[in-house]
Amino acid sequence: MVHVCSHKEMFNSLVIKEEGVIIMVDGSTCEIISVGTVNVTKRDEMVYALEVVRYVPEAWYNFIFHRDAR
Repeated sequence: MVHVCSHKEMFNSLVIKEEGVIIMVDGSTCEIISVGTVNVTKRDEMVYALEVVRYVPEAWYNFIFHRDAR
């Protein structure tokens, strides 16, 4: 799974490094500026730390994927 976030203020930590690019649905590319950790609160009020979240300022949306254990 790949996590992408465009809001720098959501990151707890960032490691600045050139990581590459992501290809968007329309075929355009966006540069990955850095990688870090983001805390996410789910509907059940539990807080989860997502690691290896890519910081992509040009992305229009945050892409945070998870799977529910059922």
